[in-house]
Amino acid sequence: MTTAKLEDYIHLTQLVQCEALMFGYRGWRKQWGHDRQCGGALVWQLNDCWPVTSWSIVDYYLRRKPAYYAIARVLAPIAVGVRRKHYDWSVSHARDPKTQAWELWAVSSKLHDVTADVELRFISVETGKAIEPSFVKKGIRVVANGTTEISTGYVDNVKEEPHVLAARLWVGGELVARDTDWPQPLKYLPFPERKVQVKMLNCNEIRVTAERPVKCLVFEERIGCHLSDSAIDVMPGDEQVISVRGLNEGDSGQSPLAWTYLGANEQ
Repeated sequence: MTTAKLEDYIHLTQLVQCEALMFGYRGWRKQWGHDRQCGGALVWQLNDCWPVTSWSIVDYYLRRKPAYYAIARVLAPIAVGVRRKHYDWSVSHARDPKTQAWELWAVSSKLHDVTADVELRFISVETGKAIEPSFVKKGIRVVANGTTEISTGYVDNVKEEPHVLAARLWVGGELVARDTDWPQPLKYLPFPERKVQVKMLNCNEIRVTAERPVKCLVFEERIGCHLSDSAIDVMPGDEQVISVRGLNEGDSGQSPLAWTYLGANEQ
């Protein structure tokens, strides 16, 4: 990413924190279902007690940072996870492995089993098109208070173009969880022509769509304004509706909140 704007660098620092904490908490929670290899994790730190540059997930004015939303998603009562095996950065930067294993799972903190449907898509970063058929499995029994392994596979880095693994999970017909895994490192990926659309449906809802994969779309945080989600990855054909409280009636019709995403300056 090449930019001269301070705001872009701020977004990148928050994206790095967001990604790092997501990887950690997602993996630790998964281990709870593996013979209790991990019994919990402390969120450090929640908020600042004075205005400062820090690793908190909520600032002094109680404005949430992208990492707040990333942690909330992976620690939701029911969550889906997908990841490919990432190798030592000092090797993979210079030479990608020919293949990478991936795994797909679900976690639940419910005290009873849940029946769910899961989809995994393989989406080209460049075109937004599927590079192979989706994996779909219906009627999965997600075990109570544990981890349910769903599927595994391999990414062929020789024959396949860079693509996102995009997972979704439904319970009772309701979409309750998403997760994505991107080729790493992100800095080597171009992001032109994402064709993102952000529109206010009313003063309480914002609709987000994109024609190509979008990484970490973040909304402006205002004092007194509360978003149901932010720092989201947006996939083609997967409209996301964000609930918002604290906006005025006159703000409907267009997005009154500023927003950006990785590579926004390439558009």
